[in-house]
Amino acid sequence: MNRWVKVLLVTGISFLLCLIFFSLLSNFNIDNKMHENLNMLALVLSICLSLVIVNTISQKREKNIKDNSEKIKQIEELNKNFKKIRYKKRDIIQREYSRKSLDRVNGNDIIKYHIENNIKGLRTDIENSIYNISLLDEYEKNVAKIFEQESVNNTKYSDKKYKRIENIVLKKVIYTKKDFLIKIYLDAYYKSNGGNVHERRTGFRNYYELLELYKEWESGKKYEVTKRQERKIMNDDIRYNVLKRDNFTCQKCGITSKDGAKLEVDHIIPVSKGGKTIMSNLQTLCDRCNSGKNDKTKEDFETNDVCPRCGGTLVKRNGKYGTFMGCSNYPKCRYIKKIVKK
Repeated sequence: MNRWVKVLLVTGISFLLCLIFFSLLSNFNIDNKMHENLNMLALVLSICLSLVIVNTISQKREKNIKDNSEKIKQIEELNKNFKKIRYKKRDIIQREYSRKSLDRVNGNDIIKYHIENNIKGLRTDIENSIYNISLLDEYEKNVAKIFEQESVNNTKYSDKKYKRIENIVLKKVIYTKKDFLIKIYLDAYYKSNGGNVHERRTGFRNYYELLELYKEWESGKKYEVTKRQERKIMNDDIRYNVLKRDNFTCQKCGITSKDGAKLEVDHIIPVSKGGKTIMSNLQTLCDRCNSGKNDKTKEDFETNDVCPRCGGTLVKRNGKYGTFMGCSNYPKCRYIKKIVKK
């Protein structure tokens, strides 16, 4: 019997039962309008009840055939070779901190940054999609061979009914290319101090566009994009938290904001060398120390030389006439040493 015939049959029976139930309530003082409402409620309840009953019976039959079908077991064994994708569609929400930066938003740069840092597993899902699609040709050949096999009915259902339900289940478990084509919806916005939200929607990116961006990242074209996005992450909240953690003191020379120093937040490992905008990679430096450090790492910036005047550490700085060695206790100690080029 067709599923929809069953639905109509169960709906009719449920409706009659509901009418009988509500007719018993007619012994009470119920006006015509209330009576119409009860009839409508009876119809809605009967439809919902019939759908639940038919769906439960269908699921039970499908599970029974799934447990007994050799074809389905073989296809599920083939499916184990595929790598899972957590979800095919996802949203990327990018918050900008000025109207000007919102107008300059480049959706491809944002996606490349997410790929680079594997945010929410995006790079993993793209790589899994590529891997899964590469298996599909061989998979389809194996599925075709399984379909050529004769179905063995070990259940109480008739052969015709068994094959029909088995085909329904097979369509659900067999993978197709559409199962691995992930896509992204990208949205950028800026929230002003007054609470006004300015949105710039950058639209969808389908699997093939994501694949091109992934290939660009993989080939090494990601470098400038990653730098721009890493610097965009830096905001006033992060700066304040770093300054507060370091007691508003330069971590090289010890000068504080009370001494009139201009303090800046610096990447310990520079962004240009793969550094990330995270608290563990940020430090407080005064403008002079930060200028001297430039894009050097900690090892390049600091030396083992000792200041002969105060015993402080000599660090490399940039000045008007080039790079020189200066005391880390500046401005208390103004000792400098020229760097002799070899």
